[in-house]
Amino acid sequence: MRFVLLPLLVLSLVHPAHGQSAPTEEASAPSSFARLSDAAQSLAQQVRRAVVQVKVRRVEGLQGSGEGSTQLAEVSGSGSGVIVDSTGFIVTNAHVVSEATEVWVQRATPTPPPPGEKSILRRRGSLLKAEVVGIDPETDVAVLDVPGTDYPTLPFGNSDRLRRGQVVFAFGSPMGLENSMTMGIVSATARQMRPGDPMVYVQTDTPINPGNSGGPLVNQDGEMVGLNTFNVSQSGESAGLGFAGPSNIVEAVYRQIRAHGSVRRGVIGANAQTVTPELAQTLSLSQGYRVILADVYPGSPAERAGLRPGDVVTHLNGERMHNGRELDVNLYPKAGTTVTLGIVREDSTFEARVPVVQRRGGSARFAEMATPEEHLVARLGILGLPLTDEVAKHLSSQRLPSGVVVAASNRPPAPWGDGLQPGDVIYTIDGQRVESPSALRSLIDAKAPDDRVLAHVLRDGTMHYLVLPAG
Repeated sequence: MRFVLLPLLVLSLVHPAHGQSAPTEEASAPSSFARLSDAAQSLAQQVRRAVVQVKVRRVEGLQGSGEGSTQLAEVSGSGSGVIVDSTGFIVTNAHVVSEATEVWVQRATPTPPPPGEKSILRRRGSLLKAEVVGIDPETDVAVLDVPGTDYPTLPFGNSDRLRRGQVVFAFGSPMGLENSMTMGIVSATARQMRPGDPMVYVQTDTPINPGNSGGPLVNQDGEMVGLNTFNVSQSGESAGLGFAGPSNIVEAVYRQIRAHGSVRRGVIGANAQTVTPELAQTLSLSQGYRVILADVYPGSPAERAGLRPGDVVTHLNGERMHNGRELDVNLYPKAGTTVTLGIVREDSTFEARVPVVQRRGGSARFAEMATPEEHLVARLGILGLPLTDEVAKHLSSQRLPSGVVVAASNRPPAPWGDGLQPGDVIYTIDGQRVESPSALRSLIDAKAPDDRVLAHVLRDGTMHYLVLPAG
């Protein structure tokens, strides 16, 4: 199975009114199809002007002909984007523009065609140089800005209102075919790819292919309810498993990036985990409990408030919490405030008032500090920074005085799910300490391309073992 980072109009079904007999198939079919077609065409015209193609150039390390040698090459890529503000702000995926040396935006072809132009092949829209305002790797959202005003826009919809079976359309530039439109349904909402993942997605069977990344998933009201992000397939092309970032998360990230250049996330210093049926049975928890604290970090606000690992969180400021991700997301905008948590501990129930602090982190800053010439570890597909005092200032925590910080990664997770992420600190490879990017390269280059290595990695304050391909 392969996760492919990539870059919808809901049509009402016509039902007979209550008490009326349904028209015959011969009488209703042509009229229904005509209305369906008209509605789809109307939505296409409404949405298309706000959808753009995002073109990038970046420098990547390519395996050379000699053993262990690498070459740097400038490569081009493309994805999609959507204009969300008339002054030129565009939302796309972070993976579309990360590490790009140049970003350009191609607007939709003009419509209607200029006077006197009769050909159905129209000239391309204007090409604009774009500035990357900010990137949030955790949600895979980036914000661009292009010069000019009075751009057509697409409004954000409420992704919490999406329901399974709802018809949606995906817009974008799959395979570089600009301003394409595909139709499908919402297959599932709030989908996590793996338990504990920090992001949830809208799952759709709408065809989503490479190049759709960053394009909008649209409802029948012409609102963006998702940001097309990736598909899952054996071939890399659409197999009916497409995933989009929910518009409510995308909009919140967009507004923070516009205001601050990055996303500020409030935390209490605890790892909230969703209670699965297996976990509830093993811990003898009530099936009604949904969130448990798997870890409370030493010296954190949560610990100072008296919280312990194993505490069950039922409410945040009086609102019921249904999973660990929901608790985390609801804490994000509350940095600088104090929240009230409903807690169950063994046979007692109580409330705890916990200060929310801003999460430290600098994964976006790391990419700015790295250069391919000096920091490329080609066989792992990363740019790695030595753990200097300057780099350490942007880490939320560290355990050892030396290591390699992942500044950027272009390698998808291994088939078994392990992969490096920006902000990870690599301390050891197969039990051997890693002191610098060059030492890391030496350890990896000593392995055969089909070998696997065991990396001991610090991620968000917690140590993890990752099994990584060595080539």
